[in-house]
Amino acid sequence: MKKVVLGTGIMALLLMGMVLGGGKELIGGKPIRVEKVERKNLGEMGVFGGIVAPGDVVPVYIEAPALIESISAREGQIVKPGDKLMVFSQKSVIENDRELKANELDIKDTELRIVDLNSGSLKLELDNRLLEIKNLEEKIRGYNRKLPVLGEEVKTFKSKAKAYMELLSKDGVSTTEANHAMTDANKKEVELEDLRTELELARQKYELMVISYESLKRELNINEAQLKSQYEKLKLTNEILTRREEQLKKPLEAPISGVITKVDVKEGSLTQGGERLLAISPMGESIVKVEVPLYEASTIKIGDKARVISWDMDGEKSYLGEVIEVSSVAQESELNPGKNNKVISGEIRIIGENKLNPGFLVDVEIRGKDRGSLLLVNSFSVIDEDGKNYVYVIEKGKAIKTLVNIGAKTGSAYEVLNLPEGSEIALNPFKVSNGERVKVIR
Repeated sequence: MKKVVLGTGIMALLLMGMVLGGGKELIGGKPIRVEKVERKNLGEMGVFGGIVAPGDVVPVYIEAPALIESISAREGQIVKPGDKLMVFSQKSVIENDRELKANELDIKDTELRIVDLNSGSLKLELDNRLLEIKNLEEKIRGYNRKLPVLGEEVKTFKSKAKAYMELLSKDGVSTTEANHAMTDANKKEVELEDLRTELELARQKYELMVISYESLKRELNINEAQLKSQYEKLKLTNEILTRREEQLKKPLEAPISGVITKVDVKEGSLTQGGERLLAISPMGESIVKVEVPLYEASTIKIGDKARVISWDMDGEKSYLGEVIEVSSVAQESELNPGKNNKVISGEIRIIGENKLNPGFLVDVEIRGKDRGSLLLVNSFSVIDEDGKNYVYVIEKGKAIKTLVNIGAKTGSAYEVLNLPEGSEIALNPFKVSNGERVKVIR
């Protein structure tokens, strides 16, 4: 009997311990943290990962075909003017020198041909035709002077022949004299026609000679223009070959201060004339590429101010910037590839001097417009179910699942439109269920 009483007492003590200890939750409710709906200024701000990318890139080219002997330039390397980047093979120098000598011989030959234009066969033929034209001009002028004189003589001889024929009818002259007068008149008329024919032929020959002269002159001018054009091309080629010679004989040096963003050639490779060898991004002209999750897309807009944060041996450094570009469509993340996460990409221009080199990983803090004083809750307190938003409002020691209307949003805070100021909201909605008794932890 004593054993039964003793066992019952022990059980009662154990039950009392559970009530006073672990059973506290059953009496007072589940302990949770809450946050009140308060009126605060809502400023759009988010912190996102970014990577420094080249801004303006200065390409470095080579004018001559060249064999790359050695390359000392490396991607990501910081260089200053005069730093050695690569060396070209001596074979390239020899081949360029051969082309240069051949070019100089062509220049001399072309110079001689241009001089010969002023005394060559075409020029002599042109001068001869010019003399023939002048001779024909003088002959035509002579015919034109003689034509009216001969015309008057024809009239005189005809009048004389007519008078003799009248005298012959009256037996004033003999038949022989009359016939002789008529013959002289006919000869003068034939002579006039011959003069007119010679004048017409001289005019036609003159016109043909002028056309021939102009054609030959045009041919001579074309030859001269072609030779001079060829000469100018040869001179230009000579300048290029001379520059190539200077470039090939010494190591390629950095033209500006900056960071090498790309090396396009390899040791032992043969480059073509005009091919890009490498690219340098000037110091302090980098941009920052940032990726924003889709649910925070409203956080970034062109013109927003930004703060770019980097770290080095001396600690944290920050730079002011401005959003200059925002993608209009979502795309796969480049910073976290392979995770099928869509992002909105943007570009930040750094304002002022900076020491950010391409490839640096940075944080980007973007602050948008201030939306003014609004009733806000922590964004973590809001749960989304089937496109509707809910929070757990604490009323009389219980968590009540409540539908809320959401207005403005940022990554950390939501505006609530249908809850009074001061309402207590469960900070972590996943720790409670609808109607559950809770104990607020202050």
